[in-house]
Amino acid sequence: MKRTLFVIFLVLFMNTWISAQKQKPVVVKAGTSLNEYFPMSERYLYPEFTQGKGFFQNNMIVPCLFNLNLLSGEMEFISSKDTLLIAKKTEIISIVVAKDTFYYHDAYLQLIQSGPLKLFLKRGLKIQDIRKEGAMGTINRTAASDSYSFIVLGKRSFDLKPTEDVVLQKTQEYFYSLWGGDFIPYTRKNIQKVLQGRENVIKDFIKSNSTDFDSREDIIRLTDYVNMLLSKNSGKP
Repeated sequence: MKRTLFVIFLVLFMNTWISAQKQKPVVVKAGTSLNEYFPMSERYLYPEFTQGKGFFQNNMIVPCLFNLNLLSGEMEFISSKDTLLIAKKTEIISIVVAKDTFYYHDAYLQLIQSGPLKLFLKRGLKIQDIRKEGAMGTINRTAASDSYSFIVLGKRSFDLKPTEDVVLQKTQEYFYSLWGGDFIPYTRKNIQKVLQGRENVIKDFIKSNSTDFDSREDIIRLTDYVNMLLSKNSGKP
């Protein structure tokens, strides 16, 4: 019995440790390539390009091999052995890869939970800090900028070498869509507005469950609860 408990504890500890390791910031040294810090297994969502379908306006359906580039945030596809990007993103209705569905709203959002309240995940790469070397080897920090050129240029920019040390952080942001409406950031303030006139019901659930809005499991649990409440209503709130 003790051995079983120890094994369970060890597995939980390792999962937590691995998760924490993946979230640690990465310092890209000046004069080095971004590719040197992210092996292929960390650059893409899937281990290999996977069969899927792109659904576009004008009833156009394109079967293809897709993969989500986690560094550039681009959905890539293979055509005639070339790796390409989708240029006209505003024409995307959805992209289905294996069992996953993606929508585009300034970025690719993966559907995590269905229902009246749909939950989506946005993966990204954020610049936390830009460090410039000052006099006597000191480091001058400048305000982080998401428009830093070697990131904005997308996939082809990864071989470029920044002139300063850049601190990067992989991010996960959650969004929701109510009754097929707009994509809204999944924050404590926003989600409490879903049930108009009954904000305290969701607020009490968040408090009693100590909901962590950075935890996927907690967000899914809260989404399930809200969908249960919405399903009891005869119509839209």
